[in-house]
Amino acid sequence: MSTEQITVRQWQENYRAGAYNGRDIETQRAAGWRHWCCRGDALAGRLRLIAPVILGVSDPLILDNYFISLTNNIGQEDLIYDCAAFRPADGEIGDIPSFEVRLGSPGLDRWTLYTERFGFRTPEFSCGHVQDMTKYIDAMAPELEQGVRPAILDEKQAVMEYILFWNSIFPLDLRREGEHSYSFLDRDDGRRKTVHVAARLENAPPGFQAEGSVRINRLYVSCPDDRAKEAVILPPKKSHKKKEAER
Repeated sequence: MSTEQITVRQWQENYRAGAYNGRDIETQRAAGWRHWCCRGDALAGRLRLIAPVILGVSDPLILDNYFISLTNNIGQEDLIYDCAAFRPADGEIGDIPSFEVRLGSPGLDRWTLYTERFGFRTPEFSCGHVQDMTKYIDAMAPELEQGVRPAILDEKQAVMEYILFWNSIFPLDLRREGEHSYSFLDRDDGRRKTVHVAARLENAPPGFQAEGSVRINRLYVSCPDDRAKEAVILPPKKSHKKKEAER
């Protein structure tokens, strides 16, 4: 492990001991800042805001096998947000996937989790309270360690196939909206639409509509606020205008 790759456990100890309180760039680099768009003397304050998600993690896998990399980024509409990336440290545990938590990402909940396993284009989990985020990360840790494929990956694949089938184009801004529910921004009409997934129709999530649902890869997918499917599959109506030659 390099000098920059101190474990999350050591990072927590350093932070609680006040090692990262200084506003100078050298101190903030030691805290993990690697890139920023804000003023350098603002990093200490931004660190205090994002630190709770690092301090709240308690699973040994995360504490002893990951290090922290911090960035301050410009998102949509030039709004600034911060990101705490948990990267696998050099060690003997093997190939464990990375993940990152974004604070204040534009258009999303206050805390948003992106993971390598779920794909960094789509948030795996989001919430308004840091305690919910750290609880999710600790619960995720055994899956990362054991290489378990979570059911949400199959759900995401089914949702993607559903959207691509009916819309024939990659969806914009796909999000996970809690248990068994997703949303995407329809490129055709600009509306955000919700998609629900159920393993069994008799145990479907709230909002799921069995009528009109589609079975994809042994899962049932429903998009209640999508446009009528008939409008997609029916051939275009013939024009009643007379041809120029007939006039």
